[in-house]
Amino acid sequence: MSTRIQALKDQLEKVYALMGVTGRRGQQRVVFGEGAFGELLQFIDMAPDDKLTDLIYRMSGDHPPLFIAAVFNILVWSAESGETVDVEEIAEWFYSDQAKKVEIALQVDIFPSNSMEESQRILTEIERKFPHLRQLCADLKAEVDHRLEEEESWAKYRRDTFEMPKEMTGSILNIIRDIKG
Repeated sequence: MSTRIQALKDQLEKVYALMGVTGRRGQQRVVFGEGAFGELLQFIDMAPDDKLTDLIYRMSGDHPPLFIAAVFNILVWSAESGETVDVEEIAEWFYSDQAKKVEIALQVDIFPSNSMEESQRILTEIERKFPHLRQLCADLKAEVDHRLEEEESWAKYRRDTFEMPKEMTGSILNIIRDIKG
């Protein structure tokens, strides 16, 4: 292994060494120790500009998917226009045959698809394919369902707000007829 690659791996290990987990199973959260973000920034500075997503995945070795997803989440939320990690690449992991990639994708703050109906279908397929990821799918499905409810609520608001009241429809039609003559 080249010294540059080893230095990158060592730097990423420093980040993981400053991470921990709180909460009970199923409600776990990653916590970052003092200096973790500085170490991550140093890793980003050392890493090549392209293929960062794949690089982090490959160099993370046996670290828990929760930790890897936490690193991706930090980079997704802190990067200007997603310059550091490829969110689309992570979204493709929802379709992967590799359980670890799917598990990571389920914990990154993204949806499997821009369509919430399609997201539901994909999550159902993941549950069937990887039963041990059922709880993570259920958690993300709850977010998808919430988004669908918001979309439906907004659509209803638009229908209700911009629809003409029935009592006005007749008189408006008469005005339009008069105008058209």
